[in-house]
Amino acid sequence: MKLKVKKLALLVSSLFLADATLAVAQETSDLGQITVQGQNQAPGAGLIQQDDAPKARSSVTREAIEKMGSTSTAFQMIQNLPGVSTFDQDGTGLFGGTLRVRGYNANQMGLTLDGAPLNDSLNYSISIQEFADPENTCDVFLTQGSGDMEAPHVGASGGNLGINTCDPRDTLGGKFNFAVGANNYNKQFVRIDTGKFADGRAKFFISMSKASADKFKGSGSARREHVDSKLVFDFGGGSYSKLAFLWNRMDNANYRAASKADLARFGYNYEYGTTPPRHLTPVAGTAQNEATANAAILNNFQGFNNNPFENYQVSMINHWQLSPKASLDFNPYYIYGYGTGGNQLISVSEARGAGLLHGGIGDINGDGDTLDTILGYGSNISQTDRWGVTTKVNYQLANHNLSAGLWFDSGTSKQYSPFVSIDRNGNSSDYWLRNTSGYLKYADGTPYNAARNWKTKVDAHTIFLQDSFTMMNDRLNVQLGVKRQEVKRNFNNIASGVTANGNGADYTVDQTFTNTLGNLGLRLQLTETQSAFFNAGQNARAPENNANTGLAQTAASSNYTTSIVNGVLVARNAAGAVIPVRIGSPRVSAEKSNNFDLGYRYAGSQLTFSGSLFYVDFRDRIASQYDPASNLTTQFNVGKSRTFGLELEAGYKMNGNWNLYGSLTRTDSSMLDDKVAVRAANGTATTLSTSGKKMPDTPDWLGSLALQYNSGPFYATAQGRYVGRRYTTLVNDDAVGGYTLFDLGAGYRFNKAMFMQNPTIRFQLFNLFSRKYLSMNGPSGSSFTTNANATTGTNGAAIAAASAPVFYTGAPRTFQVSFSSDF
Repeated sequence: MKLKVKKLALLVSSLFLADATLAVAQETSDLGQITVQGQNQAPGAGLIQQDDAPKARSSVTREAIEKMGSTSTAFQMIQNLPGVSTFDQDGTGLFGGTLRVRGYNANQMGLTLDGAPLNDSLNYSISIQEFADPENTCDVFLTQGSGDMEAPHVGASGGNLGINTCDPRDTLGGKFNFAVGANNYNKQFVRIDTGKFADGRAKFFISMSKASADKFKGSGSARREHVDSKLVFDFGGGSYSKLAFLWNRMDNANYRAASKADLARFGYNYEYGTTPPRHLTPVAGTAQNEATANAAILNNFQGFNNNPFENYQVSMINHWQLSPKASLDFNPYYIYGYGTGGNQLISVSEARGAGLLHGGIGDINGDGDTLDTILGYGSNISQTDRWGVTTKVNYQLANHNLSAGLWFDSGTSKQYSPFVSIDRNGNSSDYWLRNTSGYLKYADGTPYNAARNWKTKVDAHTIFLQDSFTMMNDRLNVQLGVKRQEVKRNFNNIASGVTANGNGADYTVDQTFTNTLGNLGLRLQLTETQSAFFNAGQNARAPENNANTGLAQTAASSNYTTSIVNGVLVARNAAGAVIPVRIGSPRVSAEKSNNFDLGYRYAGSQLTFSGSLFYVDFRDRIASQYDPASNLTTQFNVGKSRTFGLELEAGYKMNGNWNLYGSLTRTDSSMLDDKVAVRAANGTATTLSTSGKKMPDTPDWLGSLALQYNSGPFYATAQGRYVGRRYTTLVNDDAVGGYTLFDLGAGYRFNKAMFMQNPTIRFQLFNLFSRKYLSMNGPSGSSFTTNANATTGTNGAAIAAASAPVFYTGAPRTFQVSFSSDF
């Protein structure tokens, strides 16, 4: 392994040193905000662009995207960029994946599609496989540190990621793509373009696709149906409108996450089983426990470990050029999402009485008693309706480009956990859980919810002002910006479960989080091809709504006890008088980051280079953990961390046939406080010694190298990616080693034939050497395991070993073959 790392590092380093004289010898370049050159003309073959933003920023264009997998996600598209660490379940992208940038997790990054926000409004999570087909994606950009001032986010403490789809073609036609591959992978894609109509002012496309693949281990599959469409209307004079629609329906089988001990015992391909649960024959008057009878498969049945989800989005971009110096942008959107997930095989115990929430649950299996524990199909449903609008006004005043804008977003989310019956073969009576009449009911007639029943109203808005102006004969560009963001959240918990629990009482939490953020960007044009930049920016991320859950306090004290009376949780004082149930107050504020970048860029016809030093001061990091004040496990702020490092990327066009891209990242991220609270083995509260420890799942080194050869209609690609060693716990008592993956690709474009304008066949091979590797399963940056081994707290109290970290295993060698053409 060490030898492989050194070889890749040497190759990447040689790219940055290659033809160093170009940095002073060549002085011809056409610089814009982002300069995109033609097919095989740009250094780096679409993996790097000539960018003049006064901050760290990278992007991938259509030239590179079209050579990737037919269902590649935006995370996969940017996997070679500096600072980026990604993991994909199987190489296809259909099962989703994870992302970290400078140690920030995906739900700490703001994501947009054509300017509309995509992060979940409650916990900022991203299911990246839901969005635009790669055939319709023109570019993906990444801001590694300071977010864009106008970006519509309130949950982005680590930067932002944007996906831009292609406009319709000017001429009548379309495109098709058919792909097959390992593990029964297949995709069919068809797009129709109308060409220009309405006196040449309008054009439209619609595409439909269907894709599926089996898991590379165990049973189960992913199935995806998708529609993209876009209408563009040109009003003339620089004014236009773009109306886009997206629909996506997916059903993904979950991969099993396993500890190192499980993998050592059961092997690398350890997965869920295929034996379905079985009902016991009902016997009146006998207590029957189906959970015990099916104990071996209770959390081990693949058929009930799936993630069906459906979403659609309508968005519109309106740009009106009011005068040569003034313009207005007005961009509304609407988003709907519905889905389930997690382990869907759950058990419910029959019991009725006034001492149970909602009066308990009656006879489920029809044997005439309420003594049994019955298995059924249940899940955590999320349903979201969300709309919003972004507005921006631009005005050119002398050499000042002034802009001001307002973003408003409003959404209502329902999160609940119903239960429906399963038959004797383990089939659910309602797989999507849409038929509410089939839900199990409490004795009072309301639907039963196993673990949660929440309704959240979220209103968010930001207002920003920015001035971009030049000095020193236009050689120095200065950007000054300020943004005010606010999140108002109305959280309603409706009592769920049967016995007393943290979600067992009705309560409401109203919260407001407000932050004022600033940004300073400087770019100095040193020569026609060389520039330097500096950026200082602030990001903030409001807490997730999970901080408001489980707040009903049921633990008894000398002056406080709880019980259920007439189906309702009731609290009493020492004298026996009824008092309000204590509801914990979330003690959590927004997490914030101060980001600093100092960089240099070279933009030539043969070499494009960007390098930056970065420093991140991260404060009030949010974590889900034990709170000794309330005796609950919830979210609150656990202190500061510091991240600094170096990012390099370069594209080098060696000649008309060979093109090279490389990136290299060094990251050092450390926690600075001892604020991670845990419960000691003796029941007392203590904190862990985390000050000076490295942030988990933050690779110390990242590197990539991509080589492309073009000759007429033929091309071939080869790339390698290295991900360094990472700690897996907050106290750094467990780690996983680094790994290097290699991929190959090739394609051939045939001559025009029949209706096909450019028939092209492509072949891709992923993980060439079937390298085995592990990735942490935690999708959230706030859900790390505290300690893998027994340790002591800062007060010397002994702490039992926490649950061992769990991991996903990387997919072995896989392949795809596709045939596509415009027509």
